[in-house]
Amino acid sequence: MNEITAKAIKSYMNIGAYVYMALPNTKYNAEEGGYKNSFNHWEELAEWLEEHPEYKGGNVGINLDRSPLVVVDVDQHGKDGLHSLKTFLQSRAVDPATISATYLEKTAGGGWHVFYQCEEKDTKQRIISAMDGLDVLNRGGVIVAPSVIDGNEYRSTTELETLQNKPQWVDELGRDKTDSKKPNNQRHARYSVAERWGMIANGFEIGQRNDQATSLIGWLLSYAIHPRTALEVAKVANNQSSQPLDSNELEKVYISVLKRETAKAKRKEADND
Repeated sequence: MNEITAKAIKSYMNIGAYVYMALPNTKYNAEEGGYKNSFNHWEELAEWLEEHPEYKGGNVGINLDRSPLVVVDVDQHGKDGLHSLKTFLQSRAVDPATISATYLEKTAGGGWHVFYQCEEKDTKQRIISAMDGLDVLNRGGVIVAPSVIDGNEYRSTTELETLQNKPQWVDELGRDKTDSKKPNNQRHARYSVAERWGMIANGFEIGQRNDQATSLIGWLLSYAIHPRTALEVAKVANNQSSQPLDSNELEKVYISVLKRETAKAKRKEADND
């Protein structure tokens, strides 16, 4: 791990965040527990990394379950979440420029993560599509700077010291979702079935290759398809891509997802005993 990554991790820990490591070029911790393998003390994380050296050059994530943070995730990939956010803020008589006063990160996918500090008593939830292109997250894991996906960086555009307390509009952003009868903590698929079939037919998109390969393989394994068959299908999709993943990189993604899905199946089996 380089000095820049170590410094960033310690900075997150200093504001009370619990940090986990993801495998290089991915968003996932493939060990049992996933993103919950998180730590608020550098020494504890360093000890974990000695036991899991494959993560030493990996990406950095924050376990929002245990951290006093809420993130407004602004998607700019196929959606215009920034426009949605500006429109919403203007409807609340809030100057959109105020978001630049808190800690901001540009994501690898071209979107934004807007960070705010929240109270420990706040309800933990993931409100997906609070508006078009906008998610509100203070539960689950979120990848942060200085991570890299397919050569694209997560990078901070303001200083972490500028982190602001959560404004009222963040709660209002997800109110329509949380007031509905639909549970707001249910799992939402990152990609639809049609989009996954599109991956097989047309390949993975540049800038989303790892994410889409992970999603496709996990989806196939969820149907109890033989693991090697799932890999072969992923290879078909990869070969259709305009810029395919290196075969070794695809294999790493496959192994990561397989470990995660195997651990998930074991937990489910234990719960049913």
